[in-house]
Amino acid sequence: MVVCNLNCAACPFAYLCIPLAIGAFLAIKRYQSRLQKKRLASQVTFLFITNTAFIFGATGLIYTYFYCWEGPLALMACPIGVLEHAFADRAWYLLPYLFGVFGVSSVIFGRAACGWACPIGFLQDLMRGRRTKHPLDEKMRYLKYAILALIPPVCYVTGTLAYTNICPVGGLTATLPHLALDPDGYTFTAFFVPKMLILAGFFVLILLMTRGWCRHLCPVGAMMGPFNKISVLELRYFEDKCIKCFKCAKVCPMQIRMPYDNRSSECIRCGTCVDACPTDALALAFKWK
Repeated sequence: MVVCNLNCAACPFAYLCIPLAIGAFLAIKRYQSRLQKKRLASQVTFLFITNTAFIFGATGLIYTYFYCWEGPLALMACPIGVLEHAFADRAWYLLPYLFGVFGVSSVIFGRAACGWACPIGFLQDLMRGRRTKHPLDEKMRYLKYAILALIPPVCYVTGTLAYTNICPVGGLTATLPHLALDPDGYTFTAFFVPKMLILAGFFVLILLMTRGWCRHLCPVGAMMGPFNKISVLELRYFEDKCIKCFKCAKVCPMQIRMPYDNRSSECIRCGTCVDACPTDALALAFKWK
């Protein structure tokens, strides 16, 4: 367990947090509307909760978003890591636990965790990649489903945490912090260089396009996405109010064909389109409202 001694000048995490603090300052200016300010508050809150192992220690709970459980301050377990252990260690009892947590959360919120809770999603929002759409964008979105489908058999056959070995999120939230805290005690493996190269590619991707990781490569997003069709939290479209200005489509970070694809599995329920609509033709609301 890492214990804070309030000696910021000697703490590697104090220096690691400087870019995040600058990004958060810029984000406050970008999150102008009331809904987006609520989303910023939610993202910051979940970022803090995610990194509170120094207070509570590690728990047996599962994040309903992407974050490496090997991070020095990580509080809970990475959902992909749990999936890997289930197949690599033949620990099948983990599967109902994993899918039970994800099932309940996703039936209620759909993929909203990507837009309101995930620290990796927050990072992408802060970096604010180019709002572009490549001709191959639609086809590339299936990559995350292919990655998710490959993880169980590869881990089962190899008996290793095959995805964790090269995961860029693990590289960012676990490998680099461990190196910063204890550079002399860190054990380098054959996967270090590939993981760092993939991490570099991750940053290139999210700079080239908004939410590039969420759109194309995130296996956690692939787990939650299909629940958007049935989730209690929904993005409502009132066609009678729509003037077809398509401002919603222009601002959508996931580049969804709005307003018609409001139930898309790619929607992260961020509400950016709701704020952009001049006639209130879109709304985030629970079904019972």
